[in-house]
Amino acid sequence: MSPEMIAIVSMGVALAGLILNGQRAILTELAAQRQELAALREDFAALRERMAYLEGLLEGLREAITRERVA
Repeated sequence: MSPEMIAIVSMGVALAGLILNGQRAILTELAAQRQELAALREDFAALRERMAYLEGLLEGLREAITRERVA
């Protein structure tokens, strides 16, 4: 093989290594982002439940004060 061909092949191998390494880093970061998103979804679900509880308490308080049922 000529020196030019060896240079071209070695550059191709080096570029392939860089691309694969970059993709692996991106996939690792994406997995971490997915875990954070799952945690946020759980937090939002807990907040939704707490808000529903508070809304029920406020509705009961409103009924107790006005003595009429709220729809």
